[in-house]
Amino acid sequence: MDTSTKETFSESETALPERRSRVRRKSNGRHAHYSRHHRSRVVYGLGTLAAILFFAFLFVSIKLSLYAKELNDITVLNHRQERELEELRPMVDRLEKQVADLVQQRIPGLHPLVFDQLISIDQQYVRNIIFTLIGKEENRQYEYKLTMKNNGLTAVHPIVKILFFDQLGIQVANSVIGVDEHGDPTLDVLERGEVRSYTKTIDLSDGHQAHYFMVMVDLPDYQKLKD
Repeated sequence: MDTSTKETFSESETALPERRSRVRRKSNGRHAHYSRHHRSRVVYGLGTLAAILFFAFLFVSIKLSLYAKELNDITVLNHRQERELEELRPMVDRLEKQVADLVQQRIPGLHPLVFDQLISIDQQYVRNIIFTLIGKEENRQYEYKLTMKNNGLTAVHPIVKILFFDQLGIQVANSVIGVDEHGDPTLDVLERGEVRSYTKTIDLSDGHQAHYFMVMVDLPDYQKLKD
């Protein structure tokens, strides 16, 4: 082998490690650049996420603060209204009593209508009456049970009319015992010494409420003639 061939091999052997070194440096450079770029993206993403969380927390905090203020305002308003109602309650009670007194003075014989309580009447043949509120919330009805007794010496045919009045003394309903739908007396006679109860139901139209009632007792004409 001549000298020129040996020099060529020598140069090739020397150039090969240098090329490998350059390749490694380029590879290391690309890896370092990728690592820096990746870290930058991660940092940017974390920063964006932190900003979103911060603004979300700020938004929720503001909403909660407004809600708490609104709730506090409502609570203060409710307390104020409750105090005002407590202050007005005695005045309302006095006015209601004055109205009740005026109504009962204007219409003698009225009785306050209360539910589930035995109300003594003791008017001729009528002894007592009890009222019950029945039906569903949207369709209330008044049911009453009337007890009568004949303390007389002969059998009688009492006709009992019950009138119902609202808070202002305006008649809102009526109910009759002892006559049919045509106003003719029935054959329902109350014997001497007999005690009997009658149960009936009435409807109050247009949402009216009865606060008072009146009991009127009468006899048919044929028994009036006997007396």
